[in-house]
Amino acid sequence: MKLAIIFNGQGAHYEGMGMDFVEAFQEAKEIFTQAEDITQLPIQTWINSDINQLALTKNAQPAIVTTSLAIYESIKTKLPAIQYMAGLSLGEYSSLIASNILELDEGLNLIKKRGDIMSAYCEHIEKDASYLMAAVINMPIDEIKTLVESIHTEETPLYIANYNSPTQIVVAGIKEAVTAFRKEAKSLGYRKVIPLKVEGPFHTPIMKGMQADFEEVLAETNFQAGTVPVISNVTVENHSTDQIRTLLSDHLVKPVKWFPTVHRLKEEGITHVIQIGPGNTLAKLMAKDELAPEVFVVDKVEDVEELTQWLSSGGK
Repeated sequence: MKLAIIFNGQGAHYEGMGMDFVEAFQEAKEIFTQAEDITQLPIQTWINSDINQLALTKNAQPAIVTTSLAIYESIKTKLPAIQYMAGLSLGEYSSLIASNILELDEGLNLIKKRGDIMSAYCEHIEKDASYLMAAVINMPIDEIKTLVESIHTEETPLYIANYNSPTQIVVAGIKEAVTAFRKEAKSLGYRKVIPLKVEGPFHTPIMKGMQADFEEVLAETNFQAGTVPVISNVTVENHSTDQIRTLLSDHLVKPVKWFPTVHRLKEEGITHVIQIGPGNTLAKLMAKDELAPEVFVVDKVEDVEELTQWLSSGGK
């Protein structure tokens, strides 16, 4: 078995996420306690009784990363050697902390400031125009690219934001452009263009105006070599300490190359993957990709016993 760990991104949250781990594992309880001390945010209160707060990027990001890390810390002693880590969008930051490229306090401070900057910038650009992200299902990538290029103008910007799987691509842009894309896709026979509940057009050049503020935060953040290689969403190469600040800034304005990351894991000989964090989004994406390794999801405490059995049987 050659194992990789992957972490989910934004939008996967749900009420009560991770709280069963807090009850069952001291490691999870400590992560939540430390995260709330570091960020000064009521993360557990939001998760338990005010989940609508996580509709805001500035709240969702620290809450999801904390939940993911709490689960990882609860199970990591049960795991064999890990060859790679990766994460979709926000999940990349969970990977950077879990791999020790970022210490917990550095990582959560970075996530909090990133979320604050992103939410503020989205609020700023929404004063002049409305923006959307939408998942495009079962439309060939070449056709998506052609249609995006035909609609995109300086006045009606439209971009590919996420390469989630060979059958799911996310586009983002001004509302009029995304609406035009949906109409044209439907005329071509592709009816599944699904709007996403996010604050802004993430991973596109529209977010360029927040890069300078985030780069100031990155300049003050300490990164180290880490214990496990983490794959960049931007380049699909391993992060290195000399390039990481540039790539995390680029991450704001360039598309997430998720299924190329999954294919890279396969090329590296990874045979098994464990998805950690709320929900099973990544596993569902990988289930539709014939080149993806086998994947096991750890989202609830009851998954842990099954994980032990899965590992002892060689992931069968």
